[in-house]
Amino acid sequence: MKVAVIGVGHVGLVTAATLAHFGHEVLGLDEDASKIESLERGVAPFYEPGLQDLLDEVLGSGKLRFTRDAARAIDGADCAFICVGTPARADGEANLLAVEKAALAVAGNATGDIVVIQKSTVPVSTADRLHLMFAKATIHNVRLVSSPEFLREGAAVEDSLNPDRILVGSDDPRAHELMKELYAPVLGDSCRYFEVDIHTAELAKHACNAFLALKISFANALARVCEASGADVDAVADIMGSDHRIGREFLNAGLGYGGYCFPKDLLAFKAVAGRLGYEFGLLEEVIKINRGALQAAVDKIKDALWNVESKKILLLGLSFKPGTDDVRESPSLNLARALTRLGANVVGHDPQANKFAVRELPGLQVVDDLYEGADGAHCIVICTEWPEFKDLDLVRLKGIVTLPIIVDGRNLLNEEAVVGAGFSYIPTGRPPVNL
Repeated sequence: MKVAVIGVGHVGLVTAATLAHFGHEVLGLDEDASKIESLERGVAPFYEPGLQDLLDEVLGSGKLRFTRDAARAIDGADCAFICVGTPARADGEANLLAVEKAALAVAGNATGDIVVIQKSTVPVSTADRLHLMFAKATIHNVRLVSSPEFLREGAAVEDSLNPDRILVGSDDPRAHELMKELYAPVLGDSCRYFEVDIHTAELAKHACNAFLALKISFANALARVCEASGADVDAVADIMGSDHRIGREFLNAGLGYGGYCFPKDLLAFKAVAGRLGYEFGLLEEVIKINRGALQAAVDKIKDALWNVESKKILLLGLSFKPGTDDVRESPSLNLARALTRLGANVVGHDPQANKFAVRELPGLQVVDDLYEGADGAHCIVICTEWPEFKDLDLVRLKGIVTLPIIVDGRNLLNEEAVVGAGFSYIPTGRPPVNL
């Protein structure tokens, strides 16, 4: 099958490479010249575990190619995936300009009937707008599908090659036939095919992200109660997670959720609900608690240092989660901004995201060697739970810092080891151990 993928970012590139791996002829379209140039050289423009190996395979087979020419991408395609960004507007609504532009590119260049698969996260009823647009913009029959992605950054390749579900919203049986053919290699007992109407598919993605964000915010609110009472938030979360109705995933207290999806999707879902006549107050509270998790980390650092001004603070982890170099809406960078406003000298280190962090936050000092960054530091903050940080040489760190203080925003380190090395240890959702 000939497939066009419009937008080859974190979702589109993984989708394109996966479909090529399944044996389809895939052409990735993007207007970003530097991204296409990188891909034509065979180099992934961002870090995702397993992605470079997958690209090497499908580029070598000739199944995946890239272009900036919409006509070339759409010509003769059986289907086109829309995988473009939907950032939040100032009022919280999703900005759908890129979706509209991608749809118009399909309409203007289709050479026959085509199935358009909307994979970008969009508000419910977006398909209604697209149906009207296609009816006016092309003489060809466009079968519209909503098939939101459920890829976890840091595990996106694995999720794409071995999905647990394929969600397809469409009222057209022939569209479902095409989607089942596209994903035939993975459909079976371990991967459920959800065949629903298009509005249900659109709404389901926002509902999933909102609920996962709610679990994270619940854990962070619980952490504040545990700190005040002397309880252990990790032990409480383990007990909760042992109940199969709750589950342990997304119950880790920390600096709050971040990344490209959760922040914008919660705002968009709240805005859509309001537009439909329902004030979804719970979502506002989730957002409020998330902001509070970051402020709680700032307060711990202030309490530990007394005066933050001119103090050197090393942030370990700048990506919003481990396994990715994505720093969009990263809690780590938001913490850096807050500490800088207080007059601190902030230094950051990340195994993958240093260059992207500097682009996102110009002026941030980053170091490739965390021990270089720790030299003379008054406080070290664990911001992202990269596995590399579990094995810190605490004795070496103790010998080069100015003040031996570690604020563990992810409860990554072993408390006994940290305290045994001579540090004051301030975890999240547990009592601090001050020397």
